[in-house]
Amino acid sequence: MYDRHLETFIQVANNGSFLKASEQLYISANAVTKQINLLENNLGIKLFHRSNQGLTLTDAGQLIYEEAKKMIRHSNKVLQKARDLEAKKEIVIRVGVSLMNPATILLQEWQKASAFYPNFRLEVVPFQDTVPAFNEVLEHLGEKIDLISCPYETNYWGDRYQSFHFKDLPLCIACSQNHRLARKEKLIPEDLYGENLFLTKRGITQSLDPLRDMLEEHHPQVQLHDIEYLDLTTFNKLIASYDLLVSAECWSGVHPLLATIPVEWDFVLPYGLIYSKNPSKEVLQFILALGNTEN
Repeated sequence: MYDRHLETFIQVANNGSFLKASEQLYISANAVTKQINLLENNLGIKLFHRSNQGLTLTDAGQLIYEEAKKMIRHSNKVLQKARDLEAKKEIVIRVGVSLMNPATILLQEWQKASAFYPNFRLEVVPFQDTVPAFNEVLEHLGEKIDLISCPYETNYWGDRYQSFHFKDLPLCIACSQNHRLARKEKLIPEDLYGENLFLTKRGITQSLDPLRDMLEEHHPQVQLHDIEYLDLTTFNKLIASYDLLVSAECWSGVHPLLATIPVEWDFVLPYGLIYSKNPSKEVLQFILALGNTEN
């Protein structure tokens, strides 16, 4: 907002020496001399009397010295006010939501941070629960939707997003409300014997592969079946077939006719945010705000 050479000029005037000013500015004395010469040439004014005893200000130099200090102080105040205004500017973060991808956990996490970051506002942007619709969202993350709160560890969608981890959700069993297991508070693997259990194909969701390995090795009485992708169609088929599905608590409220039951095992599903490979500065600030409140 002002000629940066004025700061060099003030240091020279304060010290009465190019060498002493250079030590204060951490640059060479030659560089200080060149800056002062350039400033004098630009202004068309002689700023210093040069003698063997050192440097003294000319009358014009003294006037510019006094006014330059005022100018710099005023400029710094203006810059600080501008920064304060920028800090208070409302930042809108667009959260994609669907029945399969509610923002409930994100909102719970944001409650911890929102009081410290009042300039952020979340805006909900709905999208359809179909594979083409989700592909469309992934292709254009950062345009209409900034981020989605969902399980993120899958190879099904390819390498089209970055992720931020919230928590690990215990893997559960989902079934029809009329299934024989629906009224149990908690299951053990032996409860699944003789049942058809659906889970995503090996390699698609890596955290499910250890579960599959355990069931195949220690509980072969459970009939495992592959699915490509978990969606509402899968849940509807589950109700009609009386089969079982490996699910997580984030989907417990997706379908009113489904029961989601915890199981006595230690397998989990990573859950968090997915966002663009090239996120905006505002999205990164939002994610950093969330991360700063993690315990």
